[in-house]
Amino acid sequence: MFQEGGLHLHQVFGHSGPLAGDSRRPRYCSQCGTRLAGQVLARFERLRCDGCGHVHYLNPAPGVTMLVKSPVGEILVGRRKATVRYGGKWCLPGGYIEYEESFIDTAHREVREETGLEVRIDGIVNVVSNHLDDSHHTLVIVLLGEILTGSPEPGDDMEALMWIDRQAHAGIDYAFDADQRIVEGYFAGNLQLLPIDARIEQDEPMRPGAGSIVGHG
Repeated sequence: MFQEGGLHLHQVFGHSGPLAGDSRRPRYCSQCGTRLAGQVLARFERLRCDGCGHVHYLNPAPGVTMLVKSPVGEILVGRRKATVRYGGKWCLPGGYIEYEESFIDTAHREVREETGLEVRIDGIVNVVSNHLDDSHHTLVIVLLGEILTGSPEPGDDMEALMWIDRQAHAGIDYAFDADQRIVEGYFAGNLQLLPIDARIEQDEPMRPGAGSIVGHG
């Protein structure tokens, strides 16, 4: 747990237990190198530098998850390698959004890396928060799409792939609760599709001022 001046952060802020994200909070300012101090700013417990005033914000990591459906309505899931977190359990293809990418770019890249497939993205079906543990808090855009080209081949963090229908879904040991809920919603017919503005369906790298626009069609 991070310690500030010999104190745990929960002692700095008067908590009886650790703060969320303690293991990810830095000890020193990234701008000037001064040791950071705990402070309450806008109702949230932050680390603020007494040297230069820089505030360290701890934010969820943005990611993308993809529901890849087959022509008969099955969903593709992958079993995670034993060497990665939650190894041996199943999840939807997806991953973190890199700084240079749009969320659309990430979806195409992650599906390609983990399944070998090129996909058509039909739209957004949900956005979920995953607070997995003290070190992992993600905000995930969930997309729905279909195969354009390729045959499923596991890669990257995946050691196996499987198409599942509604019945098979019930027996899957999911790595992430959010994935389980999303797949349940898909098979129950409860997901509503938010189309993605065609102007951001492009392969150009992100550049300053190039925002992503999401519309209703």
